[in-house]
Amino acid sequence: MKKNLFDTLNTKKIFKLVLGLGNKHFEEIEDLVTVYAIAGADMFDINPSKEAVEAVMRGVKKSGKNPDDFYYSISMGLSGDKHIQKCVIDKDKCKNCGQCAKKCPQNAIIAGKNSYKVIAENCIGCQKCEGCKAISFTENEYDVEKIVKIAKKYKLDCIEIHLSTKKIPDKEIKYVIENYKGALSLCLDRKFYSNERVKKLINKVAKWKGDTNFIIQADGVPMSGGDNTFNSTLQAVAMAHIVQPYGTYILMSGGTNEKTAELAKMCSLKYNGISIGSYARKIVKDRSLTDAVAQAQRLIEVCRND
Repeated sequence: MKKNLFDTLNTKKIFKLVLGLGNKHFEEIEDLVTVYAIAGADMFDINPSKEAVEAVMRGVKKSGKNPDDFYYSISMGLSGDKHIQKCVIDKDKCKNCGQCAKKCPQNAIIAGKNSYKVIAENCIGCQKCEGCKAISFTENEYDVEKIVKIAKKYKLDCIEIHLSTKKIPDKEIKYVIENYKGALSLCLDRKFYSNERVKKLINKVAKWKGDTNFIIQADGVPMSGGDNTFNSTLQAVAMAHIVQPYGTYILMSGGTNEKTAELAKMCSLKYNGISIGSYARKIVKDRSLTDAVAQAQRLIEVCRND
């Protein structure tokens, strides 16, 4: 029988692969999960759709591992969060220069007949293509009731709410607390959460739950982890430091890479794991299965070695 997620977090630091809240490239999801399941990841963070959940399960099956060897977290975004936004290109304004395609880490922008176009299911909302007059972003808000139903149906271990918004979503957080028995995770980034706002949020949620047995994902700068530098991961560690005094569980994300654990150790930071998306996907891209698994194993080992 699988251990409770919090029991595992109490005994070791975990590695969570972030597949992308807006990522609906299900074949890519399946392949990434296969690689990181073989490599020994602990947890997978999933787009809030049954198709994404099923792609993850297919990836685990292809790895030859037992599904109960892993934990699963389903993420939801709220209005204003770029994780739920998709790039749109106005073909009448597009100059066909291809600069947006060069910047896209997901191969979501491709050449068309007279202009570039977006493969929406591949777009994760990172907005690295912004700045062009032909580009804008649409938004798809997710429904908390639907996500709770998916989490229950597939017996997922955690629901993560991304709080990259000006207003604390009291209604959505309370709904998950009242209607879901698994773990609650709240993803906070540096854009909207000052020291005082973090304190206010954690105290609120602790009061509603009656304890601090929930996860804060310290999301420094969301979807910024393309580089393997201390600068890239600095804000994730800084956000985790703000959260540390309040007694919640802490996972670091947002710019996380091979330097994250090292920087956290230098800062005497106490945390429960590291979540990596952009960098984890980048290092295995376009590699053979054997080579991709070796790269993934190296990353996981470095993240656990604090």
